[in-house]
Amino acid sequence: MAQAVSTIRSQCSVRPSRSIVASLWREYLIDAAFPFGLAGAAAMVVFGVWQFATVSARLSAEGAPWWLVTAPLFLAGLAFVAGSRWLIVFALSYKYYRRLSRTRPKSKDFPCVSIMVPAYNEQENIAAAVESLLRLDYPDYEVLVVDDGSTDRTLKIAEAYQGRHGSCSVRVFHKPNGGKWSALNYAFQRSRAELLLCVDADSRLSTNALRVMVAHMTNPQIAAVAGQVCVRNRYKLLTRLQALEYILDNGALRMAQADSGTVCVVAGPLGLYRRTAFEELQLRFDDVSAGSEACPSGPFQPDTFAEDFDLSLSVLSLGGRIVYEPLAVSYTRAPDTSIALMNQRYRWCRGSLQVLRKYFQRGLKLPPGFDRRVLAWVTGTYLFHLLLQPVLFSTGVISLLLLLCRSESPLAVLGFLGMFQAINLFAGIMFVCMLRDSFLALLPLFVYDIYQGFFINFAWVISVIDEIRGGRMRWS
Repeated sequence: MAQAVSTIRSQCSVRPSRSIVASLWREYLIDAAFPFGLAGAAAMVVFGVWQFATVSARLSAEGAPWWLVTAPLFLAGLAFVAGSRWLIVFALSYKYYRRLSRTRPKSKDFPCVSIMVPAYNEQENIAAAVESLLRLDYPDYEVLVVDDGSTDRTLKIAEAYQGRHGSCSVRVFHKPNGGKWSALNYAFQRSRAELLLCVDADSRLSTNALRVMVAHMTNPQIAAVAGQVCVRNRYKLLTRLQALEYILDNGALRMAQADSGTVCVVAGPLGLYRRTAFEELQLRFDDVSAGSEACPSGPFQPDTFAEDFDLSLSVLSLGGRIVYEPLAVSYTRAPDTSIALMNQRYRWCRGSLQVLRKYFQRGLKLPPGFDRRVLAWVTGTYLFHLLLQPVLFSTGVISLLLLLCRSESPLAVLGFLGMFQAINLFAGIMFVCMLRDSFLALLPLFVYDIYQGFFINFAWVISVIDEIRGGRMRWS
């Protein structure tokens, strides 16, 4: 911290600018929130488990019914799992952030980058997306827009940008509709560069995104770099909750995973890859028949709803490292209605289940098998989120209600809920500062767990049922 502060101070002449002061405050807040968050997570593990185990033992001694004796044990299990998870995330993310601050990668060489933009019925977004790409601070890159059989004016709007724009060239293609994965394969086949950036057609990139991501590629062991996704339409509670989710869940988890170079999801709106990684994936795993314009062969495959998760785990399975760059930001538009959000989370949940099944099948059948670090993250995070967390949350809510209805240990229950809120608060402060987001993102913090527990878990239930019964998958 002292080194970071002295570096910032050395950059100011007489009076520090507002940006310097803001940077100092961010660093102070990160260092302040980290120990409090770590202590809160440890307290949840130790005191939460001890408190509810004690309540359960007392109820058992009093001859209470089995279901009332079991309720505190569920809460003890929830406290242990949630607290342990936050302990790991706090420690590893802080470690990676400090290492990145001290030894931020720099590059004097800026190789050409091909930016692949799949688009389907994006007439309201495609112009702004391409214009944001044209404003990137990078000396040599191309943009490939692939219209995937749109029925609106997406193709016509995109074609207006075709040509040379300073250091950037734009090429626009049209193909029959086959899905996002097919549009990305189509762009890959026509790309020229050794580095490939995948973005969404409704995203707006920060001007420095490409430059700071490419700098990581000076390390030949790194196969991909994930950026940070930020919600830009924060004008109602639903989108504000998603903005907070992108900070507390997505950003925090990627920061922790990056410490070991095992970021498991390079989000679709912003991800940089080496061409050699794509070519190796295509050679090893491609099972799409070549020659179809609608469904071309390539590294992206059609058998999941979550092509970004699938691609990331495939890269890690072949020994590539994936890191995270929080200064590279993609500003995306989040669903602003309940139905649209449910549809999105249905695709994400079901796609993640498909990818996990595929990952374990490959690991058991094909060399080199499982990387222990990747397996630990997949088991401890995604299996936890998709399988264990919804069950623990449901049983935890029922257990809390049972204890409160019987007037059993109300202080223990309130203390338990208070620890959750305290951890959320310190995590929110720490990661808002790390990701340089606005503190206004923390406004819906105290209803965040309700959003996560009830709303998102409902999408999980539907996706699990459909996946078990083999419901038909439909692509845009």
